[in-house]
Amino acid sequence: MTTVRSLAIVALVVTAASLAGCGMLGGGGGGGDGGDSEAQGNVDAPREVAEPMDPSATEVFDRVTEIMGVEAEAPGVRVTNLPTSRNVSSPFVTAMVGLPDDPQRLTNPINATYDPEENSVLFNDEAVFDLNGSQIEYQLAYNIALGLHYQNDWIDDEDSQSAVLRGTLNAVMREYTDEHMDTNYVDAYDSAEAAFESTTAYEWATYEALNYYGAEYVASQTDSASDIQSIYEGGVPETTEQLLHDTDEGATDLSVTTNVSNWWIDERMPRLEATLGELGTRAVLRSQLSASEATAAADGWGNDTGMAFTSARNESAGAVWVHSWDSASEADEFANATEAYAEARADGTYAVNVTRPAEDTTVVVAHRGTFMQNAEITYAGGTVEVVVGGGSS
Repeated sequence: MTTVRSLAIVALVVTAASLAGCGMLGGGGGGGDGGDSEAQGNVDAPREVAEPMDPSATEVFDRVTEIMGVEAEAPGVRVTNLPTSRNVSSPFVTAMVGLPDDPQRLTNPINATYDPEENSVLFNDEAVFDLNGSQIEYQLAYNIALGLHYQNDWIDDEDSQSAVLRGTLNAVMREYTDEHMDTNYVDAYDSAEAAFESTTAYEWATYEALNYYGAEYVASQTDSASDIQSIYEGGVPETTEQLLHDTDEGATDLSVTTNVSNWWIDERMPRLEATLGELGTRAVLRSQLSASEATAAADGWGNDTGMAFTSARNESAGAVWVHSWDSASEADEFANATEAYAEARADGTYAVNVTRPAEDTTVVVAHRGTFMQNAEITYAGGTVEVVVGGGSS
């Protein structure tokens, strides 16, 4: 997992150091006489590393476990060949929100990651020698904290991008930087509006809203990072509706099927399992509406499914977003707001249509080129069927 912008360090003042010291950490709790000597051995690096890291990898591990109040097996730390960046774009968000003005916003650097299968923090062999000691320490602490989440069975790969996880990692790293690093923490926003204004609508819809509201939820449930285990052990919110409203209300039934021809590519949104939730609905609408309008329109969310399709022949593309709502009046409010959103979103690249196949169901389609001529969306027996390109038969 890459450290996202809202978890970046904005002031780096610790003396720079090479990555020596990121060999294997000591086992068990990270302590013991042999721990530091192992941690300060040379790493598997593409060139010689001579200086030890200060603080040592073992010391970073000890600090993180103390902050989180847990015991765990110390991870290995090594340099290896990783991709240099991760593309965070998705066809769905592109269609619904529009690309940011700066294409660089669509990529996040990968300086380090955690591998749960081998319990190791992996540093990028192309980027690590450009990082100073403060940056290395931060990356190491962040990924150790992530590893402790895996080791305590708080998360798995299916929810590794959840708002709650982002919030608990935020809590750990806020305490770590406050206690051990001479830095300023970048995501100390006074409000959701301030957080939104600090980024782009695309990033807000993709992950920054998850960062902000995840951190807000964790802060409301805990006094310190040592309390976060109570969140996971007590049961995390299953939907962002539960996270936003502190409710146990579950998602409503929603049935959506697809049938796509070989001439169209069925794109599935990465990491979100095709469901944006109330928070994602709010975040997408915020790209064109005010915060209050987006919040009111998303309230009453019952369930949703989003999907995107691109043509294998030309530049045609489309995204289909189906919602079920708690009531007909909630669906009315969303449909009315989405009409305004659709008018604002129609920028000459994508047009947006909003339909109401049932009193508690809405369908939003953002499209360009010949997508609408090739798409058939029907509703029968409580199921929305999306057929693109005549289907596969």
